[in-house]
Amino acid sequence: MKWRHALVYLVVLGLLGAYYYYFEVVAKRQKDEAERAQKRVFPVSAEAVEEVFLEEEGKPTVHLVKKEGAWVLDQPVAAQADQGAVNTLVYSLVELEKSRDVDSTAKETFLYGLEKPSRVVRFRTQNSWHRLRVGSKNPTGESHYAAKEDEGAVFLVPSGQVQALSKAPEDLRRRDLVIFENESIQNLMVSWADGRQVELVRQERNKDAWRCTQEPEKRIKNIKVDHVLNQMRWLRAQSFLESAGDVSAFWEGGIPETQVMVRAFDGSEISVRFGRKNGEPEKYVAWSSQLQTPVTVDAAILKELPKSVRDVEDRSVATFNSKDISRVEYAMGAEKGELILQDDGSWVQVKADGTRRVFKESWRVRPLFWEWEDLEYEAVGAEDDCGQKAQWHRMSLHPKDGDALVFSWPSTMEGKTADNFPLCTGSGQAYLVKAEKLQEIENKFKEVLKGP
Repeated sequence: MKWRHALVYLVVLGLLGAYYYYFEVVAKRQKDEAERAQKRVFPVSAEAVEEVFLEEEGKPTVHLVKKEGAWVLDQPVAAQADQGAVNTLVYSLVELEKSRDVDSTAKETFLYGLEKPSRVVRFRTQNSWHRLRVGSKNPTGESHYAAKEDEGAVFLVPSGQVQALSKAPEDLRRRDLVIFENESIQNLMVSWADGRQVELVRQERNKDAWRCTQEPEKRIKNIKVDHVLNQMRWLRAQSFLESAGDVSAFWEGGIPETQVMVRAFDGSEISVRFGRKNGEPEKYVAWSSQLQTPVTVDAAILKELPKSVRDVEDRSVATFNSKDISRVEYAMGAEKGELILQDDGSWVQVKADGTRRVFKESWRVRPLFWEWEDLEYEAVGAEDDCGQKAQWHRMSLHPKDGDALVFSWPSTMEGKTADNFPLCTGSGQAYLVKAEKLQEIENKFKEVLKGP
């Protein structure tokens, strides 16, 4: 009989759960949605909006229209639109809510500033037009009086929502100079006015492998090329320079200082030219084949573009995956011992005298390997730079599989050449590395050993 009682309890519990879910979750959500629908000024969806006019007192009318699924700016200037910015505007418009009804049949609309409204928004959904008139602020200044269509009903809308509808043409124009995906690019060429040029070609089968046409024997670092492509993709126009003439009139001397060209695997090309602004050499003017409008840009972009193969060359002292390192041997002055990765992901320090210490914050160890992974040499050292030096620091990184990576470098200023230290690998290869980079590795390792 006990199982029958348990079954009854389960049925009752299920009914109570269903009751609670329906009335406390589903019904409440439906009630909230119904209340919001009643407050909404325009019962339309953002996807249905195909055309928008923004009219604001003392400012040019802004006209946006959707063509082939994409928004374009038609007034006060014909230009490409920022799709995200326009979609945000349209969403703010269709989600506009009344905070309170004021007068259902207002006859003296001038009392609310609606006889000559400060803002008018008109938009079209298929063959239907809708209109919002925005008047003056209420006495508290938190809301605006408003009315829709030609109706006399006056209501309040929050000032923040009204502000979201106040957009200048510059707020809605496309500002990114290029649009592409890094993986789609096969060729990258950077040309400078003084004749320098860097041309890179990506292998179609191995998209992490780039080759320089001028110096094919040099290894190219994929992350450096990606950095250049990203800088181009993230570049934004600061201001727009309208001109019916040749863009060269904006450049000092009439010629660009730099040109960047990218070609995709499908054969499509994008080019961007940069030059100092005529009369204002501290500013830079850019022209993109995609945007086709002269714009000013941050001059810092030119520092990110390669001037020679060296700027994209892979000069890593070692190639490995930092995630594979499971043991570290070190000898740095009086500090000697090992760091060993445990099965639970923690690291243990084993000193030369056999004492052990578990790191409470093991995540501090992993960034040390990133420093070695990113370390690059300035030049290849001489053969005699790697003689046996008793006082040198030494560190060995042991991966789970494969040979250890061994590094040694001077523990004092001895052997310093200009601002570079000799760094030697286990194979006896010598590299000249920036002293500050090795110092960063030493300091980070000391912080690891010191612990929190």
